[in-house]
Amino acid sequence: MPPRQSIEKGPFQGLLADYTLLRSQDVEETQGRVAAVFCPHVLRVVGAPQHLHVQHNLVKLHDTAINFLSYGADVAIDPGRLGSFYLAQIPVAGHAEIYCGAQSVVSDVKTASLLSPDTPTRMHWHRDCAQVLLWIEKAAMEHRFALLTGRDPDGPLAFDPSLPQHTGLSSPWTQAVLDLARNIDQHGTYWLQFPAAVASMEDYLLRTLLLLQPHTYTHLLARSAEPARPRHMQRVIDYVHANADTTLTVADLAQIACVSVRALEEGFRRYLNTTPVGYLRDVRLDVVRQALIAAAGAEHASITEIAYRFGFTHLGRFAAYYKKRFGVSPSTTLRGEAAERHFSDTRR
Repeated sequence: MPPRQSIEKGPFQGLLADYTLLRSQDVEETQGRVAAVFCPHVLRVVGAPQHLHVQHNLVKLHDTAINFLSYGADVAIDPGRLGSFYLAQIPVAGHAEIYCGAQSVVSDVKTASLLSPDTPTRMHWHRDCAQVLLWIEKAAMEHRFALLTGRDPDGPLAFDPSLPQHTGLSSPWTQAVLDLARNIDQHGTYWLQFPAAVASMEDYLLRTLLLLQPHTYTHLLARSAEPARPRHMQRVIDYVHANADTTLTVADLAQIACVSVRALEEGFRRYLNTTPVGYLRDVRLDVVRQALIAAAGAEHASITEIAYRFGFTHLGRFAAYYKKRFGVSPSTTLRGEAAERHFSDTRR
């Protein structure tokens, strides 16, 4: 068996380190401070005499919060029912045992875990365990569910607690959470000043989790929806073009069309061969390009600020989308170079 990756030597050393919430070796202090972020729980060090070496970093978004947490010792954690939130726990080093009701998960760098609010939970984090945690407000998740299905859940919305990191439908989701943490490390939280960027990221994370990870109502999402008719879609198209720089999610677009999210997605696929999110992205790319052209030559023009303003949170993906659509990089457009002028000529 290969040796387990240590926190100190792994690529995640210092993850979210600029956003320190807690450094502690005291059990009582740690229990209280971590409880203030999540919920009341029992925390105890287990096994041979050990001392905590707690690292807890935190960035709060809107409906979610991303954390990096390691205890530096074997600990037992018993929160019972979480109550008001879901918690995705994605190990980046080490391992833990997670017990959710009658189910258990051995969680490591291959398998994350997903805790649901109404399921009794207890955990054993090993000394080598370090995890990225995504806190998700219960009401926000249930709101996304209602928009996707057109109905509220009849009872607890509980997910399968096992969340594969590298295989299966849910693996892109765990990687997106890790990408978010890395993006914050690389570019900071400047993008949090732009509501469209935050809304875009959170809507993607909550909506795709509901669509990809099995839960008690997966069967409702699997049902085909009657596609939105062209007149409903035209409302959305007109609104998107008029409000590309405002906070817009696919749920907002469905409300504008007066149909469910699933119906809107089916309508866009049938009539435009794309998705509402894809259409919104293309419109925003067009507007970004016009903003870059207008700013060409300006001394303090910022591609980053323009991208964030129009809801692009991951600058690497933004640049890739831009080049795919226009054949040039955003920086080429901003510099007003010949390649960009040639592209403009061919589009006329």
